[in-house]
Amino acid sequence: MGRLLFAAGAEEVLTGVPHAPRASSPAALEALLDGVTARHLHFSAFHPTGTVAAGAAPERFPADPEGRLRGVHGVLVADGSVLPSCPEVNPQLSIMAAALASPTAS
Repeated sequence: MGRLLFAAGAEEVLTGVPHAPRASSPAALEALLDGVTARHLHFSAFHPTGTVAAGAAPERFPADPEGRLRGVHGVLVADGSVLPSCPEVNPQLSIMAAALASPTAS
């Protein structure tokens, strides 16, 4: 991926390798990768949520508790973005529940 990013014009690549987190050129990236083994890598994953969190307080939540986007008529948000934060488990069931409970956008 780093090679692709440099080919696309990146000036720096974040590597994900804790002891060498950045590479500033394709040559630096290659040198860094020559010394990396699987034990050097730290992986994590997340589920993006909360970008249009639903809640009662208009000053805090862009969507109302039913998922209607405030200030925009007819937009109903019924995906992971209505969750106020990321749960510590896979959010698939929470997203399905939010989508099923959402009223029609009218």
